[in-house]
Amino acid sequence: QLRTVADVNGVPTAQLMIVLGTGHDAYEENLSLALKLHAQLEQHSPGIMRPLQLRAQRFNQDLSPGALLIEVGAAGNTHAEAMQAAQYLAEGILALAKGANVSG
Repeated sequence: QLRTVADVNGVPTAQLMIVLGTGHDAYEENLSLALKLHAQLEQHSPGIMRPLQLRAQRFNQDLSPGALLIEVGAAGNTHAEAMQAAQYLAEGILALAKGANVSG
């Protein structure tokens, strides 16, 4: 089983991947948000992000501006690794919403 892991501040952390559906007219707005979030998280926690994945599907991302699909780890990651990644993800989303950078 695939285990996507990064060493963030000495702690094993599941990697995150943003999956973006391009099968709708307004995907550019979601892409802009995805790129900002990706950069925010990678700046704060180098190695935590896997490459952004663009897919021809919609994943219901056409229903609301700013809708993103974020994969947390993979089947080989531990619960602790996934929870650590979720914490960094939450901090990154909050900082992005406030228009600030996550403090290290």
